[in-house]
Formats: sequence, structure tokens, C-alpha cells
Amino acid sequence: MRISIRLGCVRQLYPVNANRCSAKNLQSQTGVYKGLKMATCTVRWRSSGGRGEFEYVPADTLEDRTIDVFIESLGLRIPAEVHGVKAQGKPRLRKFEKNNKKKFHLPQLVMAVARLPEPARQDHTHTVAFPLKNKAFIMDSMDFDVIEDDGINATLAPLRVSIRNSQFEIDLQDRFDALAADLEKIESTREDYPEIADAIEAHAAEVMKGVNSIEIRKAADRLIGLQDATFGMTNAGSVSELKRYEERPESELEDIIEGKEGRLLTRIHSYKERDKNFASKVKSFYKSKNGGRLVCEACGVDPVEIYGANGERCIEAHHRVPISELQPDSVTCVSEMAILCANCHRVVHSEYPCLSVEQARELVRSARQDSTDQIK
Repeated sequence: MRISIRLGCVRQLYPVNANRCSAKNLQSQTGVYKGLKMATCTVRWRSSGGRGEFEYVPADTLEDRTIDVFIESLGLRIPAEVHGVKAQGKPRLRKFEKNNKKKFHLPQLVMAVARLPEPARQDHTHTVAFPLKNKAFIMDSMDFDVIEDDGINATLAPLRVSIRNSQFEIDLQDRFDALAADLEKIESTREDYPEIADAIEAHAAEVMKGVNSIEIRKAADRLIGLQDATFGMTNAGSVSELKRYEERPESELEDIIEGKEGRLLTRIHSYKERDKNFASKVKSFYKSKNGGRLVCEACGVDPVEIYGANGERCIEAHHRVPISELQPDSVTCVSEMAILCANCHRVVHSEYPCLSVEQARELVRSARQDSTDQIK
């Protein structure tokens, strides 16, 4: 028997099993879910000798509960085989089988299901490098909606994960939607990348078993490796999204990049900045904040003051997020964009990795200071 679950614009067929449930069914059990207010909780990594440990907040959220994970985009519930306890008066998560390396802790399980690189458990360097790769970063925290809690078992829906030593945050709901889209478009992927298509299906097959197993991570790692070899490192973007941009014409920003690494992320970055409708929204947003003016955030020039109304054409939208941190599957927010004049924008993109807005601003300040000193 097969059921069809309608999730936004994605329609996917799945086989029924004991762990499968729809958002509608779960809502009927709890009375709340999408669009309604519910409890949330956060799981945080803490340095605690050895491999670190995970705490949960608020402190009473998961105490004495076993944990299930609910992935709405896949209509799937997975018993995490983890429970909340008080250890020396502190809220902590513990695996049922502490020393069983074939079972993951809650955050590692979610990352494997999401087909994202695996976080490390020890913060040796207190740094992080992008794009992300296995065990080269620490998860700082992971947020969940508590969509069911009967006092014995709590069902959690992953919302987002933040990466330690950075401002990097991944919207997990966007991510799971993207993976569902990969499955929907599997035949299109198979035409161009048959080995990748097989790996997508293999990962989905392990996930849909609804069991906490190291086999999910193995399948995820194989697919991530194939993607990296094909597209370069992309923070493990969904295949359907990477394929969409791979088929687009190259951007002039790619001219300074040698080899495959960083090329596709740069192309995605460029197309996001060039989106005229989105750029118009960005300009409207900054006009509303600055009394109707658009001022370059690097050099401070207002082109309208110099050229009149046509000067606004000199102002461009620039993605603040460094290219190496770009997430192909996430929706870009207006607040992530900066306003730069055409000259400063070209300077920012004159190097790879590109300069930050702050670095460009410092270049302008330094050049103006040198000019002033020469006059004196």
C-alpha cells in the first residue's frame, strides 16, 4: 500500500510502515502543529571533557522523556533512542546504549537524516572552516518544536542548527523540503547523474526505515562525496538545486576561480544578487530604513545626490553571507543583503574569497586617510 502526502508544492509517494505518520495525523493527536503556537526546546553542545555532552533547555522540557524525531517533509517519525535526564541536577540527553557506536546521539541523527556533514564532538581548534565537511565543526545548538508530549515520550520537529565559532545557521525545515524535492525529481537527476540518483535513493531508503542507525550516515557520506566530486564543496546543497544552477550560464565572477572548488557556490551567489525582483525589494527595504536614500555601505556615496534620479541604477544588492557559507537550499532574506555602489561591488568581488563589506569600508577609509595625509 502507498499513501500520498501533500506538503506545500511537493507531492511525494511513500510506502506505509509503523513509523510513518502525516502532519495531519500528528496534529489530531496533539491539537497543534503548523501555524499554531507550541512549546520549543533547544539542545546545546557543552564542553565537558572527553567528547562533550548535550544539554536541553528549558530545563523541564525533556526530563524523563524518550525522544522521537518527526520529519514533516517526509512524513516520518524516528525513535531517537535518546532520553532526557537530570545528571547532578543538570538537564542532559543520554543515549539508551551509551557505548553503541552504531547508534547516534540526537543531533548527529538529525544531521545524518538531513544529509549534512557530521559535527565533531570535541572543539579542539575553536575555529570553523567553510564549506562544511565531516567532523571539522561543532554544532552549537539545535532548535526543535515540541509537537507531542504525553509526559513519557516527546516528539520533536527539527527547526534549525547553528554552528559553533560562527554565525552560520541552517534552516532544517528548508533542508528537509529540499531533500523531498530531490526525491520528486529523481528521474531528471538520473538522466545526467545516474550514480548520484542511486545514492539519493539509497540514503532515502535508510532514512525511511525509521531506525537510528549508522547506515544513514554511511549513505549520507557516500552521496556528499559524489556531490563534492561533481559540483565541488557546496555545504551539501540538495542535488536538484545544484543541478539547476549547474545548467545555467557561467557568471563573470567565476573568472577568477581556478578549478571546480567554489565555482558553483559563486554562480549561485551571483544569480541571487542579479534577481531584479529581489534586488528591488532590497532597495525598498533600505530606503524605508534610511529616509528614502540609498547609500553605499562601503564608501558612503549617495549616487542620487551626484547623478539625480538615474543615480539609483549605480546601487546594487550584495549578499553579505560569504560565498563559502552560502546554503543553496535556504531562502535568502532581505536582511542578508547589503547595498553597494557599482564600484565598491566590483572591488568586493575582485578577490576570491570576496572581501566583506567591512573590509571594503576599511579600504576606503584607509585610502581617504592617506589622501588627507598627503595634502597635509
